[in-house]
Amino acid sequence: MKKFAFLLALVLIMVSSIAAGTLAMYNVSIDTLAKGSVVAKEFIFVGEGTDSFQEGLKIAPSETAQWQFKVKNYENHIVSETDIYYKLTFNVQALPGKAAIEPLTVTVKDLNGTVLNSVTGVGTFDVLGQFSLAVNGQERDFLVEVNWPTEGTSDINYAGINYGSMINVDAIASQIPLKATDPDPVDPPQVSVRYETTVPWQNGQSGNYQYEYKVTITNNSTEPIYNWSIAFNLPTDKLTSAWSNANLVSDTPKGYYKFLNPGYNNQLTDSILPGKSVSFRGPAKGMGTEAIRSVIVGGSNITDLTNVDLLCQFGKASLN
Repeated sequence: MKKFAFLLALVLIMVSSIAAGTLAMYNVSIDTLAKGSVVAKEFIFVGEGTDSFQEGLKIAPSETAQWQFKVKNYENHIVSETDIYYKLTFNVQALPGKAAIEPLTVTVKDLNGTVLNSVTGVGTFDVLGQFSLAVNGQERDFLVEVNWPTEGTSDINYAGINYGSMINVDAIASQIPLKATDPDPVDPPQVSVRYETTVPWQNGQSGNYQYEYKVTITNNSTEPIYNWSIAFNLPTDKLTSAWSNANLVSDTPKGYYKFLNPGYNNQLTDSILPGKSVSFRGPAKGMGTEAIRSVIVGGSNITDLTNVDLLCQFGKASLN
């Protein structure tokens, strides 16, 4: 089974706060009648990873990767002299310049196997904890588990270097209880794109395989998309033209395609109204089993959209 790039970066940023102050000495007619001072208690909060943390790890459906790290309230022989409340924030997102591997589930557990929190795809969540004041130092171990389930979207949709996910872990500590951060709402994709192919056939003269493709763009937003365009990558198969309802304006560099609306001066074809779709199709060379990637949908009235709900379906008997 093919494996696909997945980069995990773990960053522990420890933030501590120390309350300190001094009572100034005061004088009366008798020198040094009394004096006093206040010294802040030791406040120690550190994090430690293990050698198992990796970057550039490859993962495939049915596989699971795990990493372990800990936080503690002591360093060497010095133990924190206060209660410590900490918050670990896990942020799962796409690598810069790539699309996230949406089926991945990131779960945080303790060493007893208790699930503390998790997210599928992309998102942010917190794990809260506490070290109560004690003579001896304390520590907590955490297990980060990344799993790609076998069920769901076909792994072929996430093949290659255009997909990668990243995990960042930040930590903050305080002497007063902390609250979990409300997760930012994830905006639903404004557009859906479906890429379909037929069963390939062999050209009797050249011996090369050919197939027919179809692209459907659906506007999920409440605003129209005027003078639509779509661009994507298809590294191996080659789309040779568009028969109707679109103009192929670029197929360079190799594997990059951009299509514009047909320019019929017709709102039903040149624009995509809310809740409506436009489709175009054409001939292609190859086996037709490769997914399009890095999809961008544009319009004269909108900025380019990269948050696209993509579905790829291969080997159909016909395209309706």
